[in-house]
Amino acid sequence: MQIDISCPRCGHDRGVQSVPAAHAEGVSTSYGTEFTTGVGITPAGLVPIMGTTTVDRTHTTALARSLAPAPPRRPVGRLVAIGLVLLIPDLLALAPITAAILQDDQVGLLSTLFAAVFILGILAIPSAVAFSLVIGRNRFNDRVSRGRRAAYAVWSSGFYCHRCGVAFWPLSPAPNIPARQGFIPEHFRWFVWNAGDYVNA
Repeated sequence: MQIDISCPRCGHDRGVQSVPAAHAEGVSTSYGTEFTTGVGITPAGLVPIMGTTTVDRTHTTALARSLAPAPPRRPVGRLVAIGLVLLIPDLLALAPITAAILQDDQVGLLSTLFAAVFILGILAIPSAVAFSLVIGRNRFNDRVSRGRRAAYAVWSSGFYCHRCGVAFWPLSPAPNIPARQGFIPEHFRWFVWNAGDYVNA
């Protein structure tokens, strides 16, 4: 069966490309080295550090971004590290709090425990915020991963006309996907992300 891939707007098939090919054409990677400087801490004090690093960069055109099959994953590694670093004041406060609890004093054990829980709770707020952001990002990433297969089926069957700047489907790949109708890339992406159930994620 011959599929008509001519653009529904201009009627030409010259300049029409599959959406995966148009997306791949707009994504490139460059490699290079950069000179870096910094400060190191040694027993003798602060020491300047200089060196080079290898850098990988991904360049994405506006068209490739607007035809993306899924939103990018949200990184969580740095937030986890920040949350753990922000727990250090809690850990440092444990020793004096433990010493205060073990001491015989006239304030009473209950008051000391209440003060200890209050202080540790206040010190833990920044790390709790960081970890709650990690949980939110993990939920988002899981939702995108679950819907990626359904969205990819819709995305990969689309075509893009470079002459008119519209994307379309020659045949409807799923229910509620209109065939032979031109959409600007952002509307095309909405249909794809909606098929993956992460359009509002």
